[in-house]
Amino acid sequence: MRLINLAVLGIMFIVPGSTFSADVSLTAGLFRFNATDYYFPNFYAEAGLRGEVNHRPWASPSTFRLQFYGYPGDDNIFEGVVEYDHPFAARVRGFEAAAAPQGGVALVKLQYPAPYYPVVKRQFLPWLRAGGELSVARAVGGAVRLRGAYRFRLLYYPLDDYAAFSPEFGGDPWEFLHAPYAELTFRVTEKWALLGRGGVEVGGYYDAVFLTPGYLTKIRPFGEAGVAWSF
Repeated sequence: MRLINLAVLGIMFIVPGSTFSADVSLTAGLFRFNATDYYFPNFYAEAGLRGEVNHRPWASPSTFRLQFYGYPGDDNIFEGVVEYDHPFAARVRGFEAAAAPQGGVALVKLQYPAPYYPVVKRQFLPWLRAGGELSVARAVGGAVRLRGAYRFRLLYYPLDDYAAFSPEFGGDPWEFLHAPYAELTFRVTEKWALLGRGGVEVGGYYDAVFLTPGYLTKIRPFGEAGVAWSF
């Protein structure tokens, strides 16, 4: 009931703010998950699902972001992320360079509380996230906008009950996640645009949980497409 009340309050604040908003965008796509190597290298190499909703309230460049990741294979991992950022941009000779500090929280659900090594003691893992995004964009031909970006996060596990992230068991509560990607926006009308993205994610908690210690870090390519709605 408490979660329902919080959700209702969030809608009450965010939706009215959207009447003064400039932009909402939605993207969704596939995510190549190169997972555990314990049983056989790339045994769980499969496609997952990835989605992202961005909302700019109150005619501000600030953005609220909701992200969702799902790997519905045998590992059955699901992750939800809530973030906020405030970009600082400058225009030089038709290019727009931006730096956006970002912070938020995430909740990861694992299928099993065991039997992975290091020992998995929880099925739900909370994470604190802080980092930023650097990007350069340019309009091409009026309707098309190209953007290259580098997103990075420092993740912190605030509890002490998961061996892979507990110093007591030789783990590290800090993880680094980063993702270079490219984005293309095609403006269809004044209010609607099409979005396409492609890139890779590297690091995060995946390697610490699902890879043999000392194994090379794996990249996770992703591609997604969606729409942007300005109102």
